[in-house]
Amino acid sequence: MEEIKELLAITKKLKDKYIHLNKQFSLDGKLVGDIGEVLAAEKYGLKLLKENAEVHDAEELSTGRMVQIKSSFKGNSYFPCGENRTPAYFLSIVINEDGEIFELFNGPGQFIKEHYIEARKIKPYKNHYYTLSSGVLEELNKQVEESDKIKEVMKIVNEK
Repeated sequence: MEEIKELLAITKKLKDKYIHLNKQFSLDGKLVGDIGEVLAAEKYGLKLLKENAEVHDAEELSTGRMVQIKSSFKGNSYFPCGENRTPAYFLSIVINEDGEIFELFNGPGQFIKEHYIEARKIKPYKNHYYTLSSGVLEELNKQVEESDKIKEVMKIVNEK
């Protein structure tokens, strides 16, 4: 029971720290996304947008490029479906138990849409999103030119 109280206290501290971004760090499913956004912002020099931004979660400080961040503990990622829903840049990460992040995909959203979704005629789930496996994302990531990636400002440990 003490561990649950500690977890709730920690999520409250996180919520208070990022109140200006309206991050909730709620334990009902948004916690992984909020943690991932904060970790990615630190690693990649991103300015997080306010909660409920339409398509993007952050802006790259050095270039102004808009980024959607998806994070997971398992490795699958959801890619948005629908008109005007393709993010300019898409960053998919896995959060390791030690808090380090592993990059699955980093590049233009259009790259995923053209080279995987449209090329393979992938069907979305209930017309809301596509589910992309970690293997697919890692293979696509290898094909993205370095100049088309969001630059790291802190080195990521690439170990699963």
